[in-house]
Amino acid sequence: LFRLDAEWVIDATKRGNMARFINHSCDPSCVARIILIEGSKRILMYTRRNLRLGEELKYNYKFPQEDDPLK
Repeated sequence: LFRLDAEWVIDATKRGNMARFINHSCDPSCVARIILIEGSKRILMYTRRNLRLGEELKYNYKFPQEDDPLK
């Protein structure tokens, strides 16, 4: 799930491009930016640095942290 704004959340579970496979990391290699193109909001992924060939793309999903239920 990707929160576009206070009203819209994108769910790429059944449909979406390859970006839906970018994993979460607290030390991300990418950052997501929401921009407006011809009146529609779009998500762009930018790398934060030069990446090595084959390096995994990761970004911070920014979900609120949850308490560990096993503690």
